[in-house]
Amino acid sequence: MTRTLFLFLAIALFACNSTPKQSGDLGVVNLEVQGSPEAVEAFNRGLLLLHSFEYEDARESFRTATEIDSAMAMAYWGEAMTFNHPIWHRQKPDSARAVLNRYTMAGAEPESDLEADFLESLEVLYNEEFEKDQRDDNYLEFYTEMAERYPKNHEVQSFYALALLGSVEDGRDVEVYGEAGKIAAQIVKENPQHPGALHYLIHAYDDPGHATLAMEAAETYAQVAPSASHALHMPSHIFVAKGMWDAVIASNIDSYQASVDRMVAKDLDDDARGYHAYHWLEYGYLQNGEMDKAAVLLDSMMIHAEDTPSKRGRSHLIYLQGTYLAETGDWNSPYAEMAIDASDLSITVKAKQYFINAMRSYSKGDADSLRATQELLEALIRRESLFADTLDFKLCIPSDISKARPSDIVAAKAILYQVYALGYMLSGDDELAEEYLVKSTELEDSGDYSYGPPVIQKPTHELYADWLLSKERYAEALAEYEIVLHRAPGRRLATIGVEEARAQIGKDQTAAI
Repeated sequence: MTRTLFLFLAIALFACNSTPKQSGDLGVVNLEVQGSPEAVEAFNRGLLLLHSFEYEDARESFRTATEIDSAMAMAYWGEAMTFNHPIWHRQKPDSARAVLNRYTMAGAEPESDLEADFLESLEVLYNEEFEKDQRDDNYLEFYTEMAERYPKNHEVQSFYALALLGSVEDGRDVEVYGEAGKIAAQIVKENPQHPGALHYLIHAYDDPGHATLAMEAAETYAQVAPSASHALHMPSHIFVAKGMWDAVIASNIDSYQASVDRMVAKDLDDDARGYHAYHWLEYGYLQNGEMDKAAVLLDSMMIHAEDTPSKRGRSHLIYLQGTYLAETGDWNSPYAEMAIDASDLSITVKAKQYFINAMRSYSKGDADSLRATQELLEALIRRESLFADTLDFKLCIPSDISKARPSDIVAAKAILYQVYALGYMLSGDDELAEEYLVKSTELEDSGDYSYGPPVIQKPTHELYADWLLSKERYAEALAEYEIVLHRAPGRRLATIGVEEARAQIGKDQTAAI
């Protein structure tokens, strides 16, 4: 992959007190706020970036607005909002409260009922008397009432849609997501260039069963906000759900390049790279059968993680390593031997690494090593389950750190059952191998759609289908592969499996004549 960087020209931003507030490369919004013209300009840019989850750059713009006009109340609102990441279930309430303290010390006051309501919403969102789940519920209740008071205000309605999405603490709630999608769709109908509405519409319908409802938004969002790396990535959520691999690749090439352009322009380190888009790009290449290109990405990821050591870099290196190995089946390659420190990483990342280690041991026929990995994964799940169920979370760790969600633990258990099955495959116990493969599929099915590269790197229905195929149980294997394709349309290995199973069934039918 060429590493030549193409730098964009400086952003041209046009904003003033009149409507609409817009940027030719970040979208169009319409929110009247009070402040000096220069401060309003910075605020408008921050608001556009906020809608595209470019939180650091949005924070910088809002902070610029307060430096220009310390009495501009809404600039403090915007800066505090950058510490709430509802889709990612992350929040930094202490940092947000520090902004609100600055707002109080500055003596700033809201200039309208609307501004007052926006600022009051932060008192609900960051109320230290409640834990995050309750704060999210209270925030949604506040926005439900606010949306009734301002039914025609696109910013109120868009943040209401986002509050709905953020109120689902784990997995996907089709009813809640559908409500958010309808709100966002109405905004898009009235303002096709609203970055938040386009963005939240994609999140609302980000699964194979609903993706068609967001296809137009996916095709539009990157054109509306090409200066936001995340906006360039988001369409690929819908493209993955539809199995459109060329489009997945194109979206994430653009998104990753935008992150590199920003990194160079701001003189940042490698952690500013869009590793998330990089991983999705790798997955797109692998689904397209472009293994060499995927390997180049993995090689580059190793360099970046070494040049700028960080938890983020190591996590994504494990993501890329596991996805590459699961999709190529090349468990005897040097990539399978990569030693990556995951000791301080999440249960999700650790479980992925244990699966990699187990598959490597299985491919070598090393039962002892596989058993050791199994025991480590068992201990991890016990520890995380105990922590999630019994500890006083609020008192034990900082408020910006998240415990494992139930879905994280379920996914880890599904991987553990895969590891059990691999062990029984090695020992030749087909009955127990199948028992744990089935148990793993049941756990995986109990969860919601896993968008993007699979969280369980080798989908269990696919692993089970491969095993059934090896046992010449072709019709059963075909049924399992078809389940995979229902959940992940166009997935390469499942598609190949369907073709092989059908071919074998055809041979058996011919032989029976």
